[in-house]
Amino acid sequence: MSERINQHKNPIVGSNIRKLRKQKKLKAIDVIAKLQLMGLDINTGTFSKVENGYNNPSVDLLIGLTKILDCDFNAFFATADNDTANNI
Repeated sequence: MSERINQHKNPIVGSNIRKLRKQKKLKAIDVIAKLQLMGLDINTGTFSKVENGYNNPSVDLLIGLTKILDCDFNAFFATADNDTANNI
């Protein structure tokens, strides 16, 4: 089992995933399908909960998303206060 990123108190990771996905003009279902092709066990409900901050993403999920969204791992943790946020 992969380690998870806790975002219950600060759901910045999920909201950044959503922003990056929308920037790439990808639907959630398209991202989910690509993740499943990479061998990650995820469904629409789980992915939605990750984006909304109700579910903690695994490190494996974040690694897969860096490939699909063509972004740096740090983009998931960007805030308005740091320079990486300007790339989101």
